[in-house]
Amino acid sequence: MYTGLLKAPEEGICHLFYYCCMKDGKFEESELDNISDKLVSIGLQKKLNFKDEMRKFKSYQNTITDEDIYLKYLISIINSNNNLALFSWCIELCAADGNISDDEDRLLDRIGNLLNIGDTEQDLIRRLMIQRGKVLQEKAF
Repeated sequence: MYTGLLKAPEEGICHLFYYCCMKDGKFEESELDNISDKLVSIGLQKKLNFKDEMRKFKSYQNTITDEDIYLKYLISIINSNNNLALFSWCIELCAADGNISDDEDRLLDRIGNLLNIGDTEQDLIRRLMIQRGKVLQEKAF
């Protein structure tokens, strides 16, 4: 079970990001690259081996029976002081393929609520991240 495998905040962030990317049922190499880029940008490559973390994630992924309990666990070990930033990165990962599925949307609701982010703030951050993604993709405002 994952509770015996994950203990450090860095692991929690990594596994939360994996979970966000896999929520729509597809996981492409580009998504792994996207996660790696984010984790490197905050310096986590010094503390984690991303491929080992992916193997760990895959080893327990099918045993996640209660998503809320799993997310509460991850968020408790992450213990973020920057909940809005964490939430925005989750949105960015879910929207990386140009679409947020219904399952991803419900996941983001759960994550936002567990991070104690109000509905108005969640909506604003979602719209912001989606618009930023469009600007980057279309290269125009």
